[in-house]
Amino acid sequence: MSEKRIALLAGGTGLTGGCLLELLLADARYSRVYALVRKPCLPAHSHLQVQVFDFDHPAKLPRVDDVFCCLGTTIKK
Repeated sequence: MSEKRIALLAGGTGLTGGCLLELLLADARYSRVYALVRKPCLPAHSHLQVQVFDFDHPAKLPRVDDVFCCLGTTIKK
């Protein structure tokens, strides 16, 4: 097997992003998944690194191999 990959996921707390997060964490190709969140609310997992992130004032992001964006809007808005 080749070298493990690192993924970054924005929007992992929504419906689509939550499904993708489960798939990424179960995928043997990924050794680490960074999830950008507004507030810590994801369950712990050995491959998951939750990063509280201010999307209005982005900061430096970790170096990753793959980026997934599942950002959306809430029905309330």
